Amino acid sequence: MPAGLSASAALTAIAELAQDLACSANLDASLSAVVQKIADTMRAEAASLFLLSADGTALVCRFSVGPVQFVGQRVVPGQGVIGRAMQTGVCQLVADASADRDFDNSIDAKSGFQTRSLLCTPLASAHGAIGALEVLNKRDGAAFGPADALLLRALAAPVALAISNARLAAEAVEHERVRRELLMARRMQRSLLPARRRGRFPILALNRPAREVSGDFYDYFDLADGNIGFTIGDVAGKGLDAALLMVRVASLLRWAGKEGLTPARWLTRVNDELCSSLPSGQFVCALAGYYQTATHHVAWASAGFLPVVRYQAGVGVQCWPAENPPLGILAGVDYVGQEVDLTDAELYLFSDGATDARRADRSMLGLDGMLALIGTAAATASRPQARLRQIADTLRRLQLGDDTTLMLISGALA
Repeated sequence: MPAGLSASAALTAIAELAQDLACSANLDASLSAVVQKIADTMRAEAASLFLLSADGTALVCRFSVGPVQFVGQRVVPGQGVIGRAMQTGVCQLVADASADRDFDNSIDAKSGFQTRSLLCTPLASAHGAIGALEVLNKRDGAAFGPADALLLRALAAPVALAISNARLAAEAVEHERVRRELLMARRMQRSLLPARRRGRFPILALNRPAREVSGDFYDYFDLADGNIGFTIGDVAGKGLDAALLMVRVASLLRWAGKEGLTPARWLTRVNDELCSSLPSGQFVCALAGYYQTATHHVAWASAGFLPVVRYQAGVGVQCWPAENPPLGILAGVDYVGQEVDLTDAELYLFSDGATDARRADRSMLGLDGMLALIGTAAATASRPQARLRQIADTLRRLQLGDDTTLMLISGALA
């Protein structure tokens, strides 16, 4: 044991240190006192605790005691004696600082403090060193020795454990906060999806998020003239940001759709609004249109959405690709409207989560694969509801890496 410190006193110091940390309700306040206690136990003139920054690019002094304050000092990992301790994972004993090639005397030169001998030990965790504990100069003028190094390592262990546990607890709290936010966002999204209509309603749709929340959306609503408005969209990105943007865009599309604008003007109105407020890099692929109940015609305009697919028995599938860019990229776009007759026919709309689905051999389903699924479902299922379920069930058996939304509009249901 260090000179003047018995084995019993050393064990008592270690036990008290561990107990102080275990009972602490404020780790930062406790660590400040702990660094002072370590300096006193080691009979050192100064002591410092360095922690690795969150991005791993620097060791930052968080607590320091002694004639010179090191708090805020940053050390590049691998630099100096501290960096050497972090890299090797071994306590560094420097009996003569002036003779050590890695010792950085720049702080001594500025402060007037003279480092004669030092110890530096890494703070070990299950995921590697998270920082380092350093003591400078024995108060009696002697150099630190192997017994001092052993004691410092023993004192560092409960410190590292307390910091690791505190970080794990903070991460658990953050994960719970994110979980609650995602749950709230998911509930908000679900509340925006229209209720399923019973009876002979011409539009069927479903949405399957890849994660807790979805960047996809769909909507349909009755209009004063007896027609039905509908929208479907896919927000670029994933996670909470995409989910919140999805809520906003879906609301904008419903608001503009009830003004009785043509589908082309409908998308132009929403696009101009989004271009004035969306951050650069965010955009939305969407389609908006009307089902005309008297004629069974569908009129729509597409903003970068996947091709619209019409299926009719004896005719097969026909596709109408988008002719304009997604919403939120370029203001002043004049969107192009399209129209088709759905008498004895069906219209299929789907987000890229469907075409991006992967088979067992990792090949992508693609548009051709979706057209084949539509053709098979139309040939084997007698009702539109069964066809949509069959397509959804087939996709579910594939590997879905993105949100997936399907919509079927059938003249036969009206």
